[in-house]
Amino acid sequence: MYSICRKFSSFEELVNDFLTRDSIAIRCGDMEGNTSEVSYRDFAEMIISESFHVKAECSSVEVVRYEQTVDSLVDIFSHVLAGCDVIIADPRVPEGFNEFAAAAAEAARHAREMQRDEFGRIKGKVGEGELLFFTSGTTSSSKIVRLTSKSLCTSAWSGQCMLACGEGDLILSNLSLSHAYGFVCSMLWGLAYGATVALGRDVHRFTGDALFFKPTIIPAVPSQIADMLQKNALNPELRVVLIGGAPCPKYLAESLREKGLAVYLGYGLTETSSGIAITQDLDEPDAMYPCPGADIRIEEDGEISVATPCMMLGYLGREPMFEDGRFYTGDIGWFDEKGRLHLKGRKNDVLVLSDGDKIFCPEYEEAIEQLSGLPDLGVILKDGEAVLVAGTFPKDPAIAADIKKKLVREVAKFNSSIPHSRQISDVITTSDALPRTVTGKIKRYELQKMFE
Repeated sequence: MYSICRKFSSFEELVNDFLTRDSIAIRCGDMEGNTSEVSYRDFAEMIISESFHVKAECSSVEVVRYEQTVDSLVDIFSHVLAGCDVIIADPRVPEGFNEFAAAAAEAARHAREMQRDEFGRIKGKVGEGELLFFTSGTTSSSKIVRLTSKSLCTSAWSGQCMLACGEGDLILSNLSLSHAYGFVCSMLWGLAYGATVALGRDVHRFTGDALFFKPTIIPAVPSQIADMLQKNALNPELRVVLIGGAPCPKYLAESLREKGLAVYLGYGLTETSSGIAITQDLDEPDAMYPCPGADIRIEEDGEISVATPCMMLGYLGREPMFEDGRFYTGDIGWFDEKGRLHLKGRKNDVLVLSDGDKIFCPEYEEAIEQLSGLPDLGVILKDGEAVLVAGTFPKDPAIAADIKKKLVREVAKFNSSIPHSRQISDVITTSDALPRTVTGKIKRYELQKMFE
């Protein structure tokens, strides 16, 4: 059992602590199967040295390309220490994201440059830079979230209080650091508390990285860990799987538990620097307790609101979206009699029909997927009624028509099980894939706009 370690208030404090450690911070592997390691002390010295160069050369906002290397991590830490705001670009994320990141950085840079005083200093800006992350954009256009090294370090500490790691642990880091969940849970948490972080090799070898590195802890999104499970790619040394970023199907958690693994589900948002609740009762992974300092409340309409020391500064270029110091998450949930948080879904996953009746889209989508076998389904609101959109349809008209005919029959079967007022009124097909986030969640805002 690990003791709860100190709460770091900045990257400077964290990097100075690295200088006192003798253990291995980072392990890397190459395509030929060779490995290399960097100690905490060497890692710290690299960051400090690079930060002096960055101070002399960088602008106010920099895009740092993360390529799963030690040098990439050094760039991130050194730029923040030098006072630069950092946007992390990852070549593995969906096409267009990195271009969007570059454009956002240029806009942010222009805004910062306009704030310089007569001595060339940015007014009101002292100390470390911010990290700028993008929201997933499931229900609206993506926004840029301003996080600090303090909020991110506090998030790592609160996670450590609920699920401890330490020297002797090896954490497989194969999540994108351009997302707050990946940044905190697959990198910062492990480095803050003395574990060794193994940087995944190549996206095409993801399912083989567990057998290659032999981690004791894997943070992942459900689709990643499901793929590893299906391909029997989980190593015998593995003891903990931390799942976040998207809802985890019950069968997946049960399958992992049957292998003797401790399964933790985490809930959090970019705006809260990642996790605010996590599993503690391992026999019920989907029942989560609030993390230290996270004041979670269920509002009258079922929406989850939170006040936390890990809160964002706000959205770049916008006023902070807080009410009485609370952030309204857009998620729906409830507390059970033990004070454990359960999630139902997104508030915007609920459609209000013309008669005031409400439906929960994921329930419809999952049920019709099971009936039809078609995976790319989404429910939207059209003329006050629920309409099913089926994506990734064949471009051949005859084949598409045949599949649609079968789908319509399955929808009719589904409709027969629910009240008439809440039935699917129409089926729309498209050869395009439905818009989704990197973790597979439907971007309902975009899907709705496509068929307005």
